[in-house]
Amino acid sequence: MITILFRTFIMYAVILLSMKMMGKRQLGQMQVSEFITAMILSELAALPLSDRNIPLIYCLSPLAVIICLEVILSFISLKSSAAQKFLESSPTFIIDKGVINQKALVDNRITLEEMLVELRIAGLTSVSEAEYMLLEPNGKFSVIPKAAYRQATNEDLSLQVDESEPDISIIIDGKVDEKALSYLQKNDAWLKKQTSPHKHEDILLFSANASGKTTIILKDKNI
Repeated sequence: MITILFRTFIMYAVILLSMKMMGKRQLGQMQVSEFITAMILSELAALPLSDRNIPLIYCLSPLAVIICLEVILSFISLKSSAAQKFLESSPTFIIDKGVINQKALVDNRITLEEMLVELRIAGLTSVSEAEYMLLEPNGKFSVIPKAAYRQATNEDLSLQVDESEPDISIIIDGKVDEKALSYLQKNDAWLKKQTSPHKHEDILLFSANASGKTTIILKDKNI
């Protein structure tokens, strides 16, 4: 049992470090090569856990090779447009200038029902409302409505609006984030004044922005 726990800890640490080194994005945003790499890493990690007779080095060695290959290929694709085109797929027009690209549907094995679902997710009620629809390299769909069906922006309406400032969470579940406090160029005295008469441990969330607007939410004592 101790051997299995030790191997599990080692493989978890190695996979975690590997993904950190490769700068992986979330699964839904992976390119094909990245997804393949992740699958191989998971399979290699499972081998020494399911069979104690397999030495760890037999799995760690190919893991290191795969990580190096992925990092090298990523670097090459950043420096070479030709390599990037080869390693990464390009967007495909499913709808181009309001016309459905039926060949693209067949080539990518996308049914009309799937296409209609994606259009509804994008807020459109009909194919006739879409100007462009692209299948992105990461497998997601991008939909650009026709001009008549696009939401009006402040620029379209000639409205003058102020830039919004994000709230910075300073206290989360009773714990003070000193970095957030420093980012806003505030000190403990200011924080104490803003949260008075409440104790920090009684605060679920306290946030503030650069303009000085604050939000405080207290914990439910009945939970």
